[in-house]
Amino acid sequence: MARTRSLLAAGVGGSIALAIALGWSGTVPLATTTVTYAADVAPILYGSCAGCHRPGGSAPFSLLTYQDARSRADRIARATSRRAMPPWLPSGEAVFVGERRLSDAQIETLVRWAEAGAPEGDLAMAPAPPESPGPWPLGTPDLVLPVPRYSLPAEGRDVYRNLVVPIPLTETRWVEAVELSPGNRKVVHHARMMVDTSGTSRALDREDEAPGFDGMELRSAATNPDGHFVGWTPGKVSLPPRAGLAWRVDPGTDLVLQLHLRTTGQEEEVDAEVGLYFADRPPDRSPVILIVSSLMIDLPPGVRDHHVTNSYTLPVDVEVLSVYPHAHYLGRHLRGVAHLPDGGTRQLIDIPAWDFNWQDEYRYREPLALPAGTVISMDFSFDNSPENAHNPSDPPVRVRYGSTSNDEMADLILQVLPRRAADRARLVSDQAWTIESENMAYMAYTAFDAGSNQLAEGRLDQAIRQFQEALQYRSDHVGALLGLSAAFARKGDGPSSLVIAGQAVSLTGRRNAGALDALAAAHYVAGESEQAVLVAREALGIATAGGEQVLADSIRARIDRYRGGR
Repeated sequence: MARTRSLLAAGVGGSIALAIALGWSGTVPLATTTVTYAADVAPILYGSCAGCHRPGGSAPFSLLTYQDARSRADRIARATSRRAMPPWLPSGEAVFVGERRLSDAQIETLVRWAEAGAPEGDLAMAPAPPESPGPWPLGTPDLVLPVPRYSLPAEGRDVYRNLVVPIPLTETRWVEAVELSPGNRKVVHHARMMVDTSGTSRALDREDEAPGFDGMELRSAATNPDGHFVGWTPGKVSLPPRAGLAWRVDPGTDLVLQLHLRTTGQEEEVDAEVGLYFADRPPDRSPVILIVSSLMIDLPPGVRDHHVTNSYTLPVDVEVLSVYPHAHYLGRHLRGVAHLPDGGTRQLIDIPAWDFNWQDEYRYREPLALPAGTVISMDFSFDNSPENAHNPSDPPVRVRYGSTSNDEMADLILQVLPRRAADRARLVSDQAWTIESENMAYMAYTAFDAGSNQLAEGRLDQAIRQFQEALQYRSDHVGALLGLSAAFARKGDGPSSLVIAGQAVSLTGRRNAGALDALAAAHYVAGESEQAVLVAREALGIATAGGEQVLADSIRARIDRYRGGR
């Protein structure tokens, strides 16, 4: 039998090196027995790896036979020692159902086996390879919906395709579980299922010659099933449904399956299916999907640790059932924390080494009880440097919020169950208002940013239109008011500049040096030099007291100019 290349040092030295790498302390016992595939390795691979590493699985190779594993012994040992395999991103105190972790002892077994030359052992004593679960690990569905076949082009990178399937029902049913069978796992990165009762998805489907329609950011009215997030990712474990939490589906409802597809250099066929499992009765309680996210993402090129944060305060008592964090290739460290009213904290999710290729929804082993007043915070860091091996741009470029994979997102999605059924409507309403407010803030920010660029380029009329658009979304956007005042001042329209700068000063309670500086400039353009000097001095005092040295120096220069204009 050919001896495989040694992974660490030979013999006991390798075990000690592994112990140190894994942070073990104390005495490492000497290995006195030979580790074999049949007795020691096969049970680990079958229990923790075969779900993906099997014919037709998501992994690129199978590990169901000794020959499969022997040729990859060192590779298996390296990947498991780094805890890159099996893929399991969460760390910390939160405990989830179906965790894919190997114990330190299992990792040491795989390393010792590789170092020993991958001995076979008595295959007659090995466990039987696990049977394929087929497309339906939860059993045969009550209703299987074939999804229209989609031909993925050979070229391109990321394709988001929304495939529409009418659900053939003649009466209202209650869905307690969904299985997504993606078909061609070689090209399906992940999948998400939604429902649409409006017919808008069906209309968009008709407008496109190919099945479905494009886009991660949906143009239709399709939404998550009420209170549920349904998705598929490679390696995702099919969990039994929670009792009493089924969701309603009525006749005339369309199912919309969004597939994130990746090209392979040749045309690929995708034949997906969706299996629905019905409950016998309506739910006892209805969960709610909460989203804590930020659209204010602007990642400069080269920055290794850029943080995006946001928070949401619970208006009612809830139990958190599951968590789904989401970012793209530049995500680095994703954290979600619940800050309790009594000053305590509960970890919701901690992923110190995010990997876009292994995103998942995580169900807590025990629901987390959070009282009203709890602040749910997200803190996502991003790495837009050349050192990030996942960075899709070389050299790095500025990256902002967007729905394509080369853009970025920062979402912390929670499935929660209101403690009292009567609180559900209040929670849904509060969440909707919060999301709408944040969307308006983002639209204002986007228009303001465009206006600022146009102002810098001297395109005053275009800048004015953009600043006005920003104020339509957020009438209290001080930056847009200041930009608008500056644009009118540069056009020589002193009266308009004065009115707008005065609004900014009023909004900031005469405590903002930038707003007062803009008001002084407006007075000067309106021919009121003495008033311009007075207001500029007020602005200078605030800037100096606040340590805004650059602004203070520029205000001093403008005061000299205003004096010369008397």
